[in-house]
Amino acid sequence: MTPDTSAWSPIGRSGNADFYEVEPGVLAVVPFDGVSDTADTALESIQIQLTHLRSSGRRAGTVVFMDPVVSQNSGARDVYRNAPDPTFQLGFALVGSTMLGRAVASVFMGLHPPRVPTRMFGTFQEALTWIRQTTVTR
Repeated sequence: MTPDTSAWSPIGRSGNADFYEVEPGVLAVVPFDGVSDTADTALESIQIQLTHLRSSGRRAGTVVFMDPVVSQNSGARDVYRNAPDPTFQLGFALVGSTMLGRAVASVFMGLHPPRVPTRMFGTFQEALTWIRQTTVTR
């Protein structure tokens, strides 16, 4: 699933993904097709999100599109478990509509859950609904 990002505001680009603000309180990570996620790319991802949130003074949840990711190493999972700042990052909604996307997300959530709420969804709309609820309640 490749989301239509034409109405979203770009906030950054890492070595393996584009980053957007979907709306106030909601960020999106759209990995490039066929990428692997490492400790370096994971740290870059968290830094892009936190730089944007801290500079705007806002908190947000993040929708992460997992289908383009073909692998994620343990270093990346460690970064995602430890580096998020719950002061600004309210949660991660992982969207996986393919078996591989869901498998990568499941391993991530099962082995190294982040210190912020994280859930998996089959569609962007389901993820967006949850992120919106999370931003209201936290």
